[in-house]
Amino acid sequence: MKLKRVWLMSGLPGSGKSTWVKRQIAEKGGFWASRDAMRFSMVREDEPYFERETEVFNAWISQICEALNNPLIEDIYVDATHLNDRSREKTLSRLPKDNIQKITNVVFKVPVEICLERNALRTGREVVPDSAIHNMAKSFKMPKKYSTIYVDAEGREIV
Repeated sequence: MKLKRVWLMSGLPGSGKSTWVKRQIAEKGGFWASRDAMRFSMVREDEPYFERETEVFNAWISQICEALNNPLIEDIYVDATHLNDRSREKTLSRLPKDNIQKITNVVFKVPVEICLERNALRTGREVVPDSAIHNMAKSFKMPKKYSTIYVDAEGREIV
């Protein structure tokens, strides 16, 4: 089986992670594993957002593992905020490493103000409280492991 490339998204809500992934897949192919999409498929509208987080996380990890075992998929985009090394490691530690060729952090360097503006355009459960985005920004830590690329507010790689 061909070894896989794992792209680990890391950024605030509204920073453009999902938009960037959709563009990558449209241009190059690959598999998009969105933790939010998994959550929205499992948690009812009337349930609190984090009501079944353990179940959501486990199902999301299973989805990523299935993609890692699919011979037709080469690139897997792992979409969640991943604000610090602990959250990144929580995800990566559950993945089988024997068929991963490379792990790349994709860090979205987007000003909080832009994330807040984009968040204000969302509807329903996709809206994140502004206070939560501010708190996330304060707690964000740059990755220390694996290679890293940086993406700006327009979705362009920063060189």
